[in-house]
Amino acid sequence: MIENSNDDTGSAKAADTEIDLSSPGARLKAERERQGFEQEELATKLHITRHYLRAIEEDAYDRLPGVVFARGYVRNYCLLLEMPTEPLMTMFEALVETARKDKEAEGVPKRKLTRVDRNQRWLSLSLFVFVSLFGVLWFLNG
Repeated sequence: MIENSNDDTGSAKAADTEIDLSSPGARLKAERERQGFEQEELATKLHITRHYLRAIEEDAYDRLPGVVFARGYVRNYCLLLEMPTEPLMTMFEALVETARKDKEAEGVPKRKLTRVDRNQRWLSLSLFVFVSLFGVLWFLNG
């Protein structure tokens, strides 16, 4: 007797096709695919590069020219797909705020002085002392 194992593969396929819609990029991508648009087509309609469209769908807003531009791109993407903008913009703002706080928490990294930097300091100091001594001697012999 042969058993049909389609139930196992069906549930595995369903698990594979579940999409995480917890981010604006994932929602936009899912809606774009649902409506049958290709990335190239939407990038052309939005007047942005495919690279920027991919960054939006991956929620990689640091790869976009700035937060103001990213905000406009996401809003226009929503409007083009005829999606309500408010929920996605709220999610977008939360992501941007989280990224900003993370960046602030990192602080400004301290730069270690390299050997070249130290040598340059000594060279500058030596040159200053030499020029000063030359000036004093020239003035005294004057």
